[in-house]
Amino acid sequence: RPHRRCREVHDIGGLTPVHDCHLCRSKGVVQLLDLGPQPICNRFLASPSEAEFLHGMVMGFCQDCGLVQLIDPVPAEELMPRVDWISYNEPEGHLDDLAQTIRALPGITEESIVCGISFKDDSLLARMEALGVGQTWRVDPEKDLNITESGVGVETIQERLTTGIALRILKDRGQADVVIVRHILEHAHDSAGFVQAIKNLVKPNGYIVFEVPDCTKSLDSNDYSCPWEEHVLYFTPETLQRALAISEMPLVSYVSYPYSLEDSLVAIVRPSADSQPVGEVSPVSAEELERITGYADALGRNQDRFQSYFSEYRRKHGKVGLLGAGHLACTFVNLLGLKDQFEFIVDDNPNKCGL
Repeated sequence: RPHRRCREVHDIGGLTPVHDCHLCRSKGVVQLLDLGPQPICNRFLASPSEAEFLHGMVMGFCQDCGLVQLIDPVPAEELMPRVDWISYNEPEGHLDDLAQTIRALPGITEESIVCGISFKDDSLLARMEALGVGQTWRVDPEKDLNITESGVGVETIQERLTTGIALRILKDRGQADVVIVRHILEHAHDSAGFVQAIKNLVKPNGYIVFEVPDCTKSLDSNDYSCPWEEHVLYFTPETLQRALAISEMPLVSYVSYPYSLEDSLVAIVRPSADSQPVGEVSPVSAEELERITGYADALGRNQDRFQSYFSEYRRKHGKVGLLGAGHLACTFVNLLGLKDQFEFIVDDNPNKCGL
């Protein structure tokens, strides 16, 4: 079904749209920032001379829903970790409150069924069981998605969970009253197709709980450790709510849980078949437009600023080390051109030593 467009589309400096939006499927995505060929942050090399896979990282902006996104994501098979000791942790301090919110939704009883999509949903499913929800289950990577490799993550789950697979899962599981989707929507390459698959898993008048990271702080502070090859979509409170509205998923509840690095945005929607159309969506705000264009425009200035700072610091004080060898550090070094400024990198994962 055609997506629901906003009342007007911004014309960003006369830029010509180059791609369809991954989520709202508008043809209005313009290119804002070409970050050049970048490595995969989870692929550690045994030696500096080893051949390294690179993929272009180009950030775009959907003039329709306002979402910042990677125009050409890295193929999922390239994102799959080559080692089994890579792990990603999501914030969980808010999950007790979120579980209570879900339990209090109209129609949720001791007979309700709650399902999760990935391992990131396990801790919330456990909390729902503790609150007396009758049944919980999660998509099984091997049985349901035919994922037999060890160490795979949401990069593979998002690719395998299609509408056809979701309908096949329903034959064994049946539809759920609540579907939990924590920290995977931002990874979905075909975001619209992934959302449609999720819709098939929920009962009519059931709920979908989306949780995504809030990129507002990173964009406002020109933080260039934010872009990551595994994140296709970069949400803010406005663009999350706009994208859901355009995707015809009426909002039941929305809350932003604050954290020091990035807040967690939680939107509970009820995409029932008999719900009223969302209607026309107002255009992207000037503040949102200024946020992403300012971020794109400031990259060159920040590259010069950081390179000058570290060069001067090294001249006056000596060698510099970098704490952390995760994707934030990799992106910070690569996008700002700082590889020659650091003598060594320290990380708390001993598996990374010598790589």
